[in-house]
Amino acid sequence: MRLWRWISWLAFAPVLAFAADSSCERPPIAGEFGPQGVAVGDLSRTVRPGDDFFKHVNEHWIATTPIPNGYWDYGQTSALAATVDAQVKQLLDASLSTRAPRGSAAQEVGDAYASFLDAAEIGRRGLAPVAGELRRILASRTPAAIARWMADPTSSSLFAINVFPAERRPRVHLDTQNLNQPTVGLWNTVTYRGEDAGAKTALEGYRAYIAATLARAGVGHAQERAARVVALETRIAANLWPFEKLRDRRANYHPMTARELGEYAPGFPWREFLTARGVGDVTDIVLGTDTAVQAQARLFAATPMEDWASYLAFHWLQNQVDVLPEEFGRASWEFFGKTLSNAATQPPRAEIAARLASGALGMQVGRLYADRFVTPRTKSAAEEMIAYLRKALAERLHDAAWMDDATRAEALRKLDRFDFKIAYPRVWRDFSRVRIDRANAAGNLRRLRAADWEYQRRRLDPRVHDEPWFQTPQTVDASYSVLLNAIELPAAFLQPPYFDANADAAANFGAIGAIVGHEMGHAFDDQGVIYDSEGRMRDWWTPATLEEFHRRARGLVDQYSAFEPLPGLHLDGGRTIGENISDLAGVQLALRAYHLYRADHPCDESRDGLTGDQRFFTAWAQAWRYRAPESAMRWLVANNPHAPAPYRVNGVVQNIDEWYAAFGIGPADKLYVPPEKRVRLW
Repeated sequence: MRLWRWISWLAFAPVLAFAADSSCERPPIAGEFGPQGVAVGDLSRTVRPGDDFFKHVNEHWIATTPIPNGYWDYGQTSALAATVDAQVKQLLDASLSTRAPRGSAAQEVGDAYASFLDAAEIGRRGLAPVAGELRRILASRTPAAIARWMADPTSSSLFAINVFPAERRPRVHLDTQNLNQPTVGLWNTVTYRGEDAGAKTALEGYRAYIAATLARAGVGHAQERAARVVALETRIAANLWPFEKLRDRRANYHPMTARELGEYAPGFPWREFLTARGVGDVTDIVLGTDTAVQAQARLFAATPMEDWASYLAFHWLQNQVDVLPEEFGRASWEFFGKTLSNAATQPPRAEIAARLASGALGMQVGRLYADRFVTPRTKSAAEEMIAYLRKALAERLHDAAWMDDATRAEALRKLDRFDFKIAYPRVWRDFSRVRIDRANAAGNLRRLRAADWEYQRRRLDPRVHDEPWFQTPQTVDASYSVLLNAIELPAAFLQPPYFDANADAAANFGAIGAIVGHEMGHAFDDQGVIYDSEGRMRDWWTPATLEEFHRRARGLVDQYSAFEPLPGLHLDGGRTIGENISDLAGVQLALRAYHLYRADHPCDESRDGLTGDQRFFTAWAQAWRYRAPESAMRWLVANNPHAPAPYRVNGVVQNIDEWYAAFGIGPADKLYVPPEKRVRLW
């Protein structure tokens, strides 16, 4: 570390011990996070920890890291995703020449990747892979015919359909706002309102793009069709629920019979839709976004079928744009990449092919990824860390004086039934029935999408028992399912700076430990409290305890609403409350888990001039390194359920007593919150 950084840190920190017990020694980590998992060279010499902890930890990285071409914003998860993409690319390239047995992951991945990579063959086939379906879509004139096309897994649709558990058994779920099955083409639905010049320009650009795409595919009256598609999508977008209502679990749980669905939301041919999707024999469903579904059904009936045919025809092309001739992909990037996202360069074919393979054949790519990049030591070390996180939450639930005994008992049962899915599935999904043709990219994509739905649909058979994973091992994310009471920690996250078996415990618990703790926190956030230990929606908190929980959580709403990223632009603490609860719970749990671990593995973790607790908090802040232009920051504040990265760091630490002690924070520091006003959950 540079001398001035060393001196600067000592000016802000209490006196530290530097001699480490030999039992703490670990092999050094290579790269920017060496030698032990924290990039001490990024610490600020001018910004005090108590004034802006995010900037104190990350100032040097922020000052020296440009936002790369192709990115709107850029952070630590972006950097890790780029690392994972490079790792996946290695596997894919190797799979091209590997003489693997038929039916093996390497063979299936290699053939699929080869087909997606072969731009010459894709160009030679032209529109032949989609032409027949396109003609039939455009010829559809009855509600039943349109509904059957909407049921196709390759199609866009007014209604998304999935199989998820409800009341302890798999059931068909219907809604109109599923991110994996979008109903409209513009990802920011506010744009459809056309409230400002930017939105109007984007809408006009979208209309022009639709017209050009249809014309390129030989569809007549392209300009007129495009105008009607934009008008139709504007009406669809107007029916969608706002975010605050969309995250309300109770509002999204409306069980009913298939017959009642037709009575509740008339105007759409539900029986034809469900039958075409292979679930025509189901007797009951769970409806989400119910009033939006009603409105979309009315819209369906009130709209000429020719307009729906134009809508479906455009999206049939757009949903397969990466396996169509090059001019289609180039035009798509010009609008969605360059115009809407300010991307500077179009991704090369190899990057597009890798994304297609990793998405369409994700679990098989994940199988190769796990074999290559996850060692037994890494997995066992992660499992050990999670055991301490479980122990920490059990302790906090026992000690929560504001929680009554009946609620506490069910909360402990819920914790006891947590299913931690670490790195990769215990049983891999079988793709042997999917035909993968090395020379047919479009056919492969369609068959793999159909297989994804079939994999879900078969769960309705009570004889089928599997281990649902909703993320692939190469996904840079973690998740909690309230329906399964399960946490997924994909393999991609088990590498620096989030985790390394060679790093000291402080760095691991402060980074990935706090992220896993965040997911555990979702089991007990403002929506998680609705679900009991078996994933059933019911009122299991006593009224007094639930009111006390919400009273404490309201303190976070006020704190986060006070943050002002740009002049006059404040965060909405109510919008981000679920994620803020989980962030705070995650760091609190991870810190306690770290202390429990250290009690069982006693040694001095002081390194590079930092104590163990200082390294823990520094690792948390380092995990959220982030840069964004003003446009991205404004979009995040308006649309993202998470607070922007700087406030995920500062908003959490200001509520944790141990942070104050670790860094000597006092009333003169800007982030200081008096003890009686600190939010205390777990």
